[in-house]
Amino acid sequence: MGTDLSGLRKLVGKESGEIPAPDKVSTSDIRHWCEVMDEDRTPCHETNWEEKHAPPAMLMAWTMPPLWTPEPRATVAPHERVLKALDEAGYDGAIGLHLDQEFFRPVSVGERLSYRVSLDGVSRDEVQTRMGSGIQVDLLYTISNSQGDAVSRQRYSLLKFKTLHPVK
Repeated sequence: MGTDLSGLRKLVGKESGEIPAPDKVSTSDIRHWCEVMDEDRTPCHETNWEEKHAPPAMLMAWTMPPLWTPEPRATVAPHERVLKALDEAGYDGAIGLHLDQEFFRPVSVGERLSYRVSLDGVSRDEVQTRMGSGIQVDLLYTISNSQGDAVSRQRYSLLKFKTLHPVK
């Protein structure tokens, strides 16, 4: 296999620094999300947007890093280091396995969220799947509001796998 999983497992329990969301919670994003989800109930179609809370399922929309950046970011957080090491070891595919979300308080228009990611686990052994050989990675996201209060905790498991037919 060539991947030292014990070295990766040494990062389990380690947490990233605080990562600020690139944008504030906005009414236009809420409206777009509601339209895409074909949501026609409150709070999405009420007219007094500034007094409404964002739908909880949207939290990841504000915390996702930009998909296209002018320059690559440094890989410093423990979860980023593990994912990069797996990429470099040939685990070039990824698929989400499980997402468990807890929501503690509403998020209002105008707030800027931030989050921390803790590496919760790396599978003990490589698993064989129809997609290829894989390693499960478990992450714990804690999302906070502008005041530093936790608004959500999200456990996310993904499988990094070696694709059977790599794309060239």
